[in-house]
Amino acid sequence: MSHLPTPESTDSSGSRRRRRAEASSSDESTLGTFAISNLRDRVVTPPRPLPLKSYGPRDGTEARRAEILFGDEFERKAVELAREQSIPELAGVSLTERYFRDDPQDTQATVLIAVNEWTPECRNPWEAVVRKLKLHIDERVASTAGAANLDISVEMVSMDLLRPKYFNLPREDRPDFLRLVESWPRIQDEMLNILESFSPTAGHMTAISLFELGFDENCNNPRTVYVTVDYGSQASGWPPVLEAMQACADKLNLGLKVHLEHNVFHPYAFQLLKSDLTRMEKDVRNRDFNFTLRQPYSPKVKAGDDICAGRYIRRSDGKLSNPLVGTLGCWVDILVKDRGWRKMGLTCYHVVRPCLEGYTMETKQDENDQEQWVSRGHHGKPVQDSDLWVADRKGLGTEGMARRVRVEHPARVKHNFTVEEKQSAVQHYQSQGASAKALKCTALLDESIAFFDRDEQFFGEVCFASGYISRTKTNARLDWALIVPVSDNRIGGNPLPSLDDWVDQKYDTKYAPLTDEHLKPQGQSLYDCVKGDNVVHKVSVFKNGASTTCTMGNLSKTKTDCIISEEKYMSKADSVPRRSLSSLRSREFVVKAEVRRAGRFGDRGDSGAMVWDAQGRVVGMLFTGQQPHGTEEGYSLVTPIEDIFEDIKDKSGGNILDIRIPDFGSNEDV
Repeated sequence: MSHLPTPESTDSSGSRRRRRAEASSSDESTLGTFAISNLRDRVVTPPRPLPLKSYGPRDGTEARRAEILFGDEFERKAVELAREQSIPELAGVSLTERYFRDDPQDTQATVLIAVNEWTPECRNPWEAVVRKLKLHIDERVASTAGAANLDISVEMVSMDLLRPKYFNLPREDRPDFLRLVESWPRIQDEMLNILESFSPTAGHMTAISLFELGFDENCNNPRTVYVTVDYGSQASGWPPVLEAMQACADKLNLGLKVHLEHNVFHPYAFQLLKSDLTRMEKDVRNRDFNFTLRQPYSPKVKAGDDICAGRYIRRSDGKLSNPLVGTLGCWVDILVKDRGWRKMGLTCYHVVRPCLEGYTMETKQDENDQEQWVSRGHHGKPVQDSDLWVADRKGLGTEGMARRVRVEHPARVKHNFTVEEKQSAVQHYQSQGASAKALKCTALLDESIAFFDRDEQFFGEVCFASGYISRTKTNARLDWALIVPVSDNRIGGNPLPSLDDWVDQKYDTKYAPLTDEHLKPQGQSLYDCVKGDNVVHKVSVFKNGASTTCTMGNLSKTKTDCIISEEKYMSKADSVPRRSLSSLRSREFVVKAEVRRAGRFGDRGDSGAMVWDAQGRVVGMLFTGQQPHGTEEGYSLVTPIEDIFEDIKDKSGGNILDIRIPDFGSNEDV
């Protein structure tokens, strides 16, 4: 085979699937019925939930096709309609592509109308502008040669939804900080009670966190109770919920503001269909998720490497998808009763779920009975009574290995992406007459393909895992899996990033932790870092993941309540056993990127990465995170390593006697 089979990313007509939001009204245009969503700060047709980003009309996009056909006609019409409605001077009007950051297929040509300020009195005039402009656009599209199948959205937004936001952990130098830390668990409970008492938000909570969030780049922003709900929650019903939560916060006299938005926890495992991506989208994948593999493939797999199930996933619409990608956290020594010490790989359970029989990925029907791809954190419910159905509830035991798919490195989505990039590079060098570069790139390409042809990417099998139900004594979730290598010569050790690695990531070297060593056994505990005298001192931690590689972050002294969307099926009536939604809730340690360098501590693909202190001593494992709307950063959730090790021993029923971080010696020894 030349390389792995190519999954499809669009349907037979090439149309792209997108998840629609709730509608406030509808109308009939030349092209048919269109729905309108009219909510605070935003009116849009067709309805699409936030967060969305924008890029200009580029070659190959629908926005570019509209620009060629109509020039700036629609922008000028928007200004005219705004004047008719006596709307103050607009902040800007542009023809753009609006897209959802984590789903490259979720794009739509849009006339984006920005207004400086929103008030309740804006609702009717804004909707009038959007409605009339959509009618005009559809009429022009229907009557213009070459405009067939052109779907142009109209979106009118307050600048507050377009301005960049900044967030940080609560400042520890304020005199009431200790009182805030002590009050925070009770605040979380009260906020959840309020959410559950209103039907638009009941059963939809995904996170309750504490940050300083706002528009001040210098991070002088208000303390904010940051509350998120899944996309099934109807935003039109939020005003009384927000009012009740803000009233609750005001009683504490801690200067807390409450912010509510749609957001879900990404499992920090990345999923990408191969790919009719634009050049910009490919560049984003390289920048954000480290997708092009630049080094020759190695049979040895080390801590921080990308891993995934060694197979494609058949979606419910019959098409193929790449499995989730995560990180091999580290290699551990497991003392097995009557068998001695064995080395195994440690990662997150949700990374290896696609290895199990019963894993599904779903499509759904939109309001017009058109099949569409489910995005924004949604995964399919497992086949009932399948291996995965049982493992989600009870964990995965060591029996039944024959039905488990192997685990691979490199992950096939990155391999496919790399092959495409190298093929393009070869063609470019050949067209430029750079024969030496073309030959060198061809040799690397051929070896990468041969690596998969020889099945050398398969390095292990899942042998033991937590499932989704397990919790620690402090109600933190346990999300771990052990991978047994196919042979000891696949074990690449637990090297920590070198000083050059930190420099490549643009960190100031004076802040870099211990380097050129291997991961060390635990020293301090995350629990000790957030209690007693330590509560007013900043704690720095570090990690190395498959997407963002090496990063530094700060541990928050307040935890986040979270519910993972893909687990919610277990709270439904058809689950066995039935569980309440609140039973899926957990309370987690939070890490945010170091403020001296704006960016992410972790991102999708980093699930399973080990977190360590400045001495290289392991403290925990990263498993998920969120990115607040409008920010360029995010925060990550981390499970203490001692909780993971204890749960592995407990679940083994006495078969695992001890767990330790191996002593691999120097990096050169592996």
